[in-house]
Amino acid sequence: MSHNASESREAWGGDPPQPAAARQRLLDATARCIARDGVAATSVAAIAAEAGVSRQTVYRYFDRRGDLVAGALFGATEAVRVKIGVAIAALEDPADMIVETLLLGLAEVQSNPIFRAVWDSSRLGGSVPMAFTEPRGIALVRDYIAPAIEAAGWNDADAEVGAELILRMFLSLVISPYPERTPEELRAFLYRHLIPGLGLLAADEI
Repeated sequence: MSHNASESREAWGGDPPQPAAARQRLLDATARCIARDGVAATSVAAIAAEAGVSRQTVYRYFDRRGDLVAGALFGATEAVRVKIGVAIAALEDPADMIVETLLLGLAEVQSNPIFRAVWDSSRLGGSVPMAFTEPRGIALVRDYIAPAIEAAGWNDADAEVGAELILRMFLSLVISPYPERTPEELRAFLYRHLIPGLGLLAADEI
């Protein structure tokens, strides 16, 4: 029996999934490793051990470790996007939507073990959070604030610039969270300094 045939039989606990399901299992294993051990310690070998497969099996589905880490991170951000969407569904004013989205996103960085591990790693020189400064990071913010974009009547150029400004504010508050503010103080800070920069007014100022 060939090595590959033997490995295929023994991997996944003897129950190999379809390719899409296999990729998702590897991303789930990556997320668990990041949450438990941090980004730096999340090697392909660690992911393979967590998933119960060999490194060779991992490389059948992902070319690079970075693809696994990025996939796990963006999977987590998508789950948070859905969570935030539910939380702000009753809001009508775009300024309120943006401020609450930022506050909820910042809270997730503190409470979500994957995000907490990522940002802890960034303070130690990790590069994963830099993905948020790339075009896909701005695209992600646009997804998060899609209801606000619609409510504000922004065109594509306005939405792109607005998403960039919001992303930069988010990154600065995560990387340098001082002075410490209560949620209410931070909410007031965002209304005073971010919302005017976006060309918006809070509902009570219209």
